[in-house]
Amino acid sequence: MENASKALIMAGEVLIGILILSLASYLVMSFGNFSKHLNTQMSESQITSFNVRFTNYSGRANISAQEIATIVNFVKQNNAEYEASPGDDYYADVLIDGKSILHNDLNAYLDNNKNSTFYSCNCDIKVKSIDDTNGKIILSKYDRIDNRDILYNDNTSLVTSINFRSITDQNYATALLKGYNLEIP
Repeated sequence: MENASKALIMAGEVLIGILILSLASYLVMSFGNFSKHLNTQMSESQITSFNVRFTNYSGRANISAQEIATIVNFVKQNNAEYEASPGDDYYADVLIDGKSILHNDLNAYLDNNKNSTFYSCNCDIKVKSIDDTNGKIILSKYDRIDNRDILYNDNTSLVTSINFRSITDQNYATALLKGYNLEIP
């Protein structure tokens, strides 16, 4: 009788031990999944934060040389931080009319373009007229083009390049500098 009660006590202890180990492994798995989910959310927010720097220019036809210099500096800093080179997943580039300007002298670029050139991204425009009395730029054409000028990496979902297209209409540039409003058809 005494051996049977000891056997029952030992069996109970084994069952309690198994329950404790099962509970511990369940908690470790739960905390691991929570941490993995949190890391995924953080990386998604970092991707969104990075891409917003570029998508803010989408659909605009009044981008200044100073704004382009700002995005060029951001891209240079990002490429240096990740030690990225062309073809890498974290490499980004800034183009004007299809040509990279990452390695151009930004000071010379700004001096040459600060008060005369404006750019568009993901839109095509054609100026109809400029109304000096009402301070309006009247466009005959304004087409938004979905992400033709902003390209993404298939692996990382990060922006890999942004292309700005020069707007050569000097009257348009002058009206923008005067603060005229766009009247979009």
